[in-house]
Amino acid sequence: MKKLSITIFLSFFSLYVVAQGKKFAEQYQKAKTFLNNKDYPEAILAFDPLLKKSKGNIYREHAYYYSALCYFYLKKWKEAERLLEKLSEQFPQWDKNQEVLYLQANIAFERKEDNIALSYVEKIKEPLKAKAEAMKAHYLGKREVSVLKNLQAVYPNDRTIAQILVDKLAIEVDNIKDLEFLEELIQKYNLEKPEKVRLQRVEKNVYRRRSDTLNIALFLPINFKEYKDPKKRSPATNLSIDFYQGMRIAQRFLDTTLKKPTRLLVYDVYQSPDTLAMMYKNNEFVKIDMFVGPFYDEDFAKALEIAEKKDIPIINPFLTSPKFLKSKNAYFLQPSIETQGRQSARFAINTFGKNAIIFHSELPEEIRLLNAHKSELEKLEGKILHQHKISVVTIPQIEQILSNPEYKDVNYIFVTSSSQAAAERIMEIMKEKLPHVPILTTFAWRKISELKPADLEKQNVHFIDADYTRLSGDREPFRVEYNQRVRFVEIYSNMVAPPVASHKGYDVMISFVKYLHLYPRDFHKKVIESEDFKRTFRGYLFTESERDNQYVPILKFVDKKLVVANPLSTEPVEVKPKTKKAK
Repeated sequence: MKKLSITIFLSFFSLYVVAQGKKFAEQYQKAKTFLNNKDYPEAILAFDPLLKKSKGNIYREHAYYYSALCYFYLKKWKEAERLLEKLSEQFPQWDKNQEVLYLQANIAFERKEDNIALSYVEKIKEPLKAKAEAMKAHYLGKREVSVLKNLQAVYPNDRTIAQILVDKLAIEVDNIKDLEFLEELIQKYNLEKPEKVRLQRVEKNVYRRRSDTLNIALFLPINFKEYKDPKKRSPATNLSIDFYQGMRIAQRFLDTTLKKPTRLLVYDVYQSPDTLAMMYKNNEFVKIDMFVGPFYDEDFAKALEIAEKKDIPIINPFLTSPKFLKSKNAYFLQPSIETQGRQSARFAINTFGKNAIIFHSELPEEIRLLNAHKSELEKLEGKILHQHKISVVTIPQIEQILSNPEYKDVNYIFVTSSSQAAAERIMEIMKEKLPHVPILTTFAWRKISELKPADLEKQNVHFIDADYTRLSGDREPFRVEYNQRVRFVEIYSNMVAPPVASHKGYDVMISFVKYLHLYPRDFHKKVIESEDFKRTFRGYLFTESERDNQYVPILKFVDKKLVVANPLSTEPVEVKPKTKKAK
């Protein structure tokens, strides 16, 4: 009877075990189905009952592993790591422990814990060894050179790390020390030498760029989708088109004379405000040798940060924000307002004398110009005889000031106000009271139609013109070619003279880009020293510490035509042949 009871119990127990085993199998298949369908949250819930220790549950190891895999796909690294650690502790002899190590290494790489990841990779054996090495190469290939250098020092016998570092240096190397380190690694580990290296040894202690092609990135709000429709073009779009057109003309000239190609890579920041972020994400900056633009402060700040990190020049044609002027990588084609004030004061003292009367407004930019001019004037031992704020109420007081005998020794009048009423009143009184005293003012006066060139010339009025571009004759090659090219692209079919922005684009190519081709290692030194920059259409002058254009053109009328009173270089004069007199 006892034997029969045991038999019956075993039978029921067997049936229970079979039933439980079937239940666990169904649960496991259900969880795997969620996993295969990439429904990871549901898969985690389905695997959860299988994590518990229970008779008939032969799926615990798999449940831990696959749950960790689900958390990995969900990028929940901590949860994945916790499950894998428990799996390794409870089942150290599991036959799939190599896959556990592989997943642990993968997670560590994702978390940029490269040292931990590499410790896992070292433990992985065949047949996963090759796959683990490929994973290592994939992740480390995304790391910066500085990170790879540190890893190479910690793992000096790891040939894969050395090869990845060599490949990375080949793309980004821009100094002699790194180039020598690259060559040392190749020789030490007998590595595969990259086909192209950014710098190449020419002879002992002499290096040059491997590729002669320069890639110039242009960040322009050009709005390519609508630029052909004049009605839809914004002022920024017109400015961009003019500037780009000037660069294209100069590009053809450079490619012919230097026998070296220049690629203009145009990024339309009008259509894609996130252009810089996307370029950084895609690592496009490794192929760029110079930035031009962007026009606006926020975008330029981002580009400047990258330019400084990559140590490449960045040129801004229109922006002169003071917060960017200390960068060693930036060059600004425009002089800042402070530079305009400082240089105009130097010009005035050298040309007119040290005693000045100042009329000014309360507009922020005009106050900045005034303060810079005044500061430099006093620094050079000049004297301000009187300073007067222009307003509707104070304009009638101008006559009393200019008629005051105490100011009879005035050498020049400095006016920062753009008020038409004030300008007309100053001119009227000075014609009578101070006919021989010159006036130094802003180019806003030139736009006042009531002030005639003959009167401005007679009173010796001088204008600060930060946008000046050297006037060119009708036969000047740039103007001729420009008109041919703009007709071709159907932008300005009736253009008489190239706009200012076109000259600036032309200047950037013919000076900055040309010198980057010729002197990649001494670029900044050559920019400072070269006379060629003074002879461009605009005229550029930089110093070791000042990166905005230090040349501030001062214009005046001569024979009713505007001329430059302070040219950087002597402009060529077209000599017309003399006609023979009739006998």
